[in-house]
Amino acid sequence: MVKRKTIEELLIIAGIIGLVLTFQPFNIIGYTIGWIILLSCTLTYVIFTLIPHSTSSKRGLLKVFIKTLLIVLAIVISFVVLSILLTPHIM
Repeated sequence: MVKRKTIEELLIIAGIIGLVLTFQPFNIIGYTIGWIILLSCTLTYVIFTLIPHSTSSKRGLLKVFIKTLLIVLAIVISFVVLSILLTPHIM
């Protein structure tokens, strides 16, 4: 079974690779791929750090991961919708 620490380290390494691809000035496809890698690794890392360490089984970890992902996405979407609705009233 893969340890949580190993998964978190792989996410950090992949995030650094995504960051390097995002900052390279040569290719727009590399920039796009780097941005997607960086975004997905950051989101996954944040969710992994929110999951309690007491979750041990693969099925339980996947269930908690999906539940936490949905909660994080709901919060982000609600902030985006709220900012879209409030912007015309501010300006």
